[in-house]
Amino acid sequence: MSTPRTHPLNVSYLVVGLVFLGLAASWALKEAGVVDLAEVRWLFPLTLVLAGVIGLVAMAAKGLSRRESEHDTYPTYDSTYDSPEGEDR
Repeated sequence: MSTPRTHPLNVSYLVVGLVFLGLAASWALKEAGVVDLAEVRWLFPLTLVLAGVIGLVAMAAKGLSRRESEHDTYPTYDSTYDSPEGEDR
């Protein structure tokens, strides 16, 4: 059974989505009366900081996985390899 193909991680879309979810959650908490206006002032900056930290972690993880996959897909040059006879270099 073959594994399904996945799309590469787009960190900027992830961060924008997290900011949007944070804003929506802040609005929903204020409308539900769970937090008051003074607490909402802290939720927006907290949302930006958390989205930024998650974005940095995702970017670092993406860079590490890309570096590992490059080592697997690009073999080193073997100078002892001779081309088959009749084949031009």
